[in-house]
Amino acid sequence: MAAHHTHSNSLPSRSHPFIPEFDEKLCRLKASPSSSISHRLNGLQDMLECVERFLLLPLSQQALAQECGDKWINELLDGSLRLLNECGIIKDALSQTKERTHELSRLCAEDEEMT
Repeated sequence: MAAHHTHSNSLPSRSHPFIPEFDEKLCRLKASPSSSISHRLNGLQDMLECVERFLLLPLSQQALAQECGDKWINELLDGSLRLLNECGIIKDALSQTKERTHELSRLCAEDEEMT
């Protein structure tokens, strides 16, 4: 009976420092459900940046390339970048909304003082 040898194309079994960092960010995000939307978006953006750094590691890219091919990796990285960009846009929009709300509150307070 001949011996069969198989080769696994899985990701490395040792934990990379990005894994605990990602887990920590995820736990913090889950633990703060009453946080502001802006704070939660910042947390999500931090997590996505952590994932992106992990995916850009040569060993991660090599393992993913063996499993899925370069096209899939590029699509995944492009999607991650689009999501990060949209988080930034949402964060900016929320900041502007907050500023406008404070301006309106100030104007209303000044208007009440005049009357």
